[in-house]
Amino acid sequence: MTGAQTPSVEMTVYGEGAANDANVVFPFDLALPAARDIWKMADAVAASSTDITDERDADTYWKGPHRDTSDGKVTTYQASAGSVEAALRALADGIAKAWAAARGQQNRINKARYVEHEVQDDGALENFGEFFVGEDDYGPPPDDPPTPTGPSFDEPDGARMYGEFGP
Repeated sequence: MTGAQTPSVEMTVYGEGAANDANVVFPFDLALPAARDIWKMADAVAASSTDITDERDADTYWKGPHRDTSDGKVTTYQASAGSVEAALRALADGIAKAWAAARGQQNRINKARYVEHEVQDDGALENFGEFFVGEDDYGPPPDDPPTPTGPSFDEPDGARMYGEFGP
């Protein structure tokens, strides 16, 4: 931008979100159901590990080298199942954490748009009064909403602010 040019858009910055920022690109409607489904998958993996152990322990008549081989494979399966279960739960928690961060950023952008709309909507008399009293206080920018937790991954109350100015 050269010295003679002026910005074509006046930017209102509110917290970390500006009124002219693009909406956050994130699958808000899909993220928490996906986290819920992934958590259920982790439950199924955990259940399969328990089932195979219960079956092995119920068969007390099978002995010898084939039993030893089977026991070793069950132990390996339990270790693998534990790793997969932990990874699936971490993935579900990560999706929920990303959802909360994206929702918080969108809320800050929406609040900045709201503040800009309110400031631009002020009348001359209101602006005159604010000159002597001070600007309107629209409060601090919103924080990220609480991160939903498993197994339900329900959207927390108040996670969607100023919806008329954003998605």
